[in-house]
Amino acid sequence: MAKIFKTLYLRVKLSPGVSALYSSVIIDQIGSGLVGLFMPVFLLEKFGRIEYVLLYYFLLYGCYAGLAPVGAKIMSIIGLKRAMILSVPFKVVFYLCLFYLARGYPIVVFAPLMVAALEIRLALFWIPYHTNFARFTDKRNRGRVIAFLSSVSSLTSIAIPVIAGWVIANYDFEVLFMLVMLLVGISVVPLFLLKPTYEKFSFSFGQTWQNLFGRKFRRMFWSNFADGIENMIGAIIWPIVIFQLLQGDFLAVGAISSLIVFFSVALRMAVGSYTDKFDKRKLMRYGSVLYSLGWLFKVFVVTSFQIFVVSAYHSFAAIMMRTPFDALMYEKTADAGHYVDELTVLREMALNLGRCFCIAILFILINLIGLQWTFILAGIASLFVNLI
Repeated sequence: MAKIFKTLYLRVKLSPGVSALYSSVIIDQIGSGLVGLFMPVFLLEKFGRIEYVLLYYFLLYGCYAGLAPVGAKIMSIIGLKRAMILSVPFKVVFYLCLFYLARGYPIVVFAPLMVAALEIRLALFWIPYHTNFARFTDKRNRGRVIAFLSSVSSLTSIAIPVIAGWVIANYDFEVLFMLVMLLVGISVVPLFLLKPTYEKFSFSFGQTWQNLFGRKFRRMFWSNFADGIENMIGAIIWPIVIFQLLQGDFLAVGAISSLIVFFSVALRMAVGSYTDKFDKRKLMRYGSVLYSLGWLFKVFVVTSFQIFVVSAYHSFAAIMMRTPFDALMYEKTADAGHYVDELTVLREMALNLGRCFCIAILFILINLIGLQWTFILAGIASLFVNLI
C-alpha cells in the first residue's frame, strides 16, 4: 500500500485551496464518522419505530432540497469562505441536541432543533465546498486527486468505527457525542486559511426549479437523483441490518467496519490513477454493474463473515463507480464557468430529491418485503448514475 501511495500520489501537487478544504472535511469526517454508522441505530432506539426515523430523514433532506438555492444566495452575499465557516457552529449544535437526547431529554423538543441546525449547516457548507473544489482542481488529474483525498480520509478513519463501538459499549452515546462536538468544532480552523472567493448565484428561485427539470440538465438530474436513492439505503437501512445481524454488539459492528475500510484504501488509490488514464464513463459503467450486484449479494447476508466479504467486495465496486462519477461531476461543474455554483445547487437538489423519493418508497416496502429486500431498489438505482 505504501508503494502504491508513493508511486501514484506523491507527484500530485495539491493547491492550497484544496488542502485547506479537505483538511477541514477530514477533521469533520473523523468526528462525524464516530457517529455515522451508528446514527440510524441511535435514532431507531430514540424514536422507537423505523417509520419515524425515515420521517426524520425525509424532512431533513426534503427541506434541504428546497433550501439549497437559499444557501447559494447567502453564499453570494457573504462569500464562500464565510459561508463555510458560519456553518460549523450549527453542526456543533446538531450534535449537542443528540447529546441531550442521549441523556433522556424529550425527542419532540430536540428533533426539530436537530433538523433546523443541520439544514443550515448543509445549505451553507456543501454548495460553496463543491464550488470551490471544482475551481481549485485540474481536469487533467482530478480523478487522481479525488481518489488520493478519499484515501487519506479513509486512512485517518480506519480505526474510527471500532473506536466508536468501544466507546458506546463502555461509556454510552453521551461521551461519543462530546468527542464529536470537539472534533467538529476544530474542523473550522483550516477554513480560515482559505483565500476568500465569491460567486454570484444568478438563478431566481423559479429559474432554479425550471432548470432542475429542464431538458438541458435532465441527464445530470436523473443521475444524481438515482445516486440519492442508493445513498439513502446505504446510509439508513444497511447499518440497521448489520446491527440486527450482529445482535446489537456495537464493538463487533465497529470492528468489521474498520476492516472493510482498511481493505478499500489501496483499491481506491489504484482506481483513482486509472480514472485519469482511461475512459471515465467506461470505468464507471463497469463499476456500476459490479456495485449493483453487491446490493443483490447483501440481500442474502446472514453472518458476520458474510457481512465482511460482501462489504469488502461492495467497497471495491463502489470505488470503481464513484471515483470516475465524482470526477465527471466536478468536470461538468468546472466547465460550467460562471455557472459553477448554479450547477452545484442543481446537483444538490437532485441528490436530495432522490433521497426523499427513496424514503417515500421505503415507507411502503419495509412493511411488505422487509429491510434487506430493499437493497434491490438500491441496486437498480446505482445503474442509473451512468446517465451523467
